[in-house]
Amino acid sequence: MKINTGKGTIPLITLVAILSVSAIVSLPGLAISPILDDMSRIFPHSSELEISMLESLPSLMIIPFMLLAGHWSVSRNKIKILFFGTLLFLLSGVWSLLSKHLVELIVASTIIGIGAGMIIPLSTGLIVEYFTGQQRVRQLGVSSAVNNLTLVVATSVVGSLADVDWH
Repeated sequence: MKINTGKGTIPLITLVAILSVSAIVSLPGLAISPILDDMSRIFPHSSELEISMLESLPSLMIIPFMLLAGHWSVSRNKIKILFFGTLLFLLSGVWSLLSKHLVELIVASTIIGIGAGMIIPLSTGLIVEYFTGQQRVRQLGVSSAVNNLTLVVATSVVGSLADVDWH
């Protein structure tokens, strides 16, 4: 199936790939919110600062890497930037699942923020590159919906995992 872009057509799988980038851009820091109260119980020797860092460091790292990736995407291959950012995001996400100490979780979350920062400009940048006119407006709306829906689902899943002791 081909999707009209206003400039021509792209395969449906390309559109799905572009929209999947939108699915992960708001997850760092926000999806963990439902379990913040449980973190003191899960990691009894942790300080309030460490728990705060777990939530805020990913968002803090997003800012400079979002600016850098936006700048890089003008002169470099967007797909390579997207691949590297997604790889960082994926590997640090797996590391988060396997970590047994809060410091490991903080470092992994920070790297998740770096990966997300590299991906964020491309979530809309790829839509702007491939689509034009009304199709661009439509896909930007769909991208926003995918982003928000993923955040709601992720927050619910994290809350459910907290109930069953995710570790």
